[in-house]
Amino acid sequence: MSGDAERRDLTIVANKVGAGADVLGFDFDTMPSHQVGALRSAWLKYGILRFRGYDLTDEHQLNFLKREEDGAPTTYKDDEKVTVMTNLINGVPSGAGSNVELEWHTDSWFWEYPPVGEILRAMELPQTGGDTYWADMYAVYDALPEDLRSTIEGRLIQFDTVYNGHGNLRKGKEAPKTDDFRLWEHIRHPIIRTHPESGRKAVFVGQSKHEKNWIVGLPLEESKEILAKILSYVEKPEFQLHQKWQPGDTVIWDNRCTMHRRETWPDDQTRIMHRTTCNTKGQPRPFYVY
Repeated sequence: MSGDAERRDLTIVANKVGAGADVLGFDFDTMPSHQVGALRSAWLKYGILRFRGYDLTDEHQLNFLKREEDGAPTTYKDDEKVTVMTNLINGVPSGAGSNVELEWHTDSWFWEYPPVGEILRAMELPQTGGDTYWADMYAVYDALPEDLRSTIEGRLIQFDTVYNGHGNLRKGKEAPKTDDFRLWEHIRHPIIRTHPESGRKAVFVGQSKHEKNWIVGLPLEESKEILAKILSYVEKPEFQLHQKWQPGDTVIWDNRCTMHRRETWPDDQTRIMHRTTCNTKGQPRPFYVY
């Protein structure tokens, strides 16, 4: 596996077209400090790293988070565990899960402190579908026309915390008494965020189809039009990583400068993924909520 002689040297291979990079030769058994440091630098540079051809376990996945003291590209929670994402109910594919997370989003965009990043490993895959796409929001920011960047520079984007992306009330929330969603319970983030580690600027728009997103201070129609323009750049393949999963594939991404979405798959087929979440302790303001 990763300790074999031919895999001792760490190599980062950037995708020729689109976002992200592949990682070759990382030793998940010993995780030497020099490799961890190089991997951290690559993670901050590319935002999305793919590990293919490794024989990883849940223990590898959790131990990787614990290497924070050596500069691993994550932080670790004492109660962290591997989350099993599956559509099996009593051993039978239920179809549940195949039709969610289909829209572009940043994980937990409506939190005060969204996760720093995520690690996702493919365990069992459907025969067709279930691909994941990531978008590089650094590249999206760089590609925006200057006049558009000037319009949103220094502005906040507001996300309601009452309804989820599917229009259902979140746990513990009550339906608002007004139709003006600008007055609902909400969270606000800078729409252009300067990454606290890389120093680069990225666009933060939460979830692509959430109709209650609002660029604070702009008329609703203007806000809607601007968000649509930004998302048209997210849709460009040159800013994306298209991940056609293979068993054992592992992807780690920086949730602070990326968005992602997933394709559906047949209801009678199984998809099992193992995920770990990187927490946000100590992240500085004003990168996060106002």
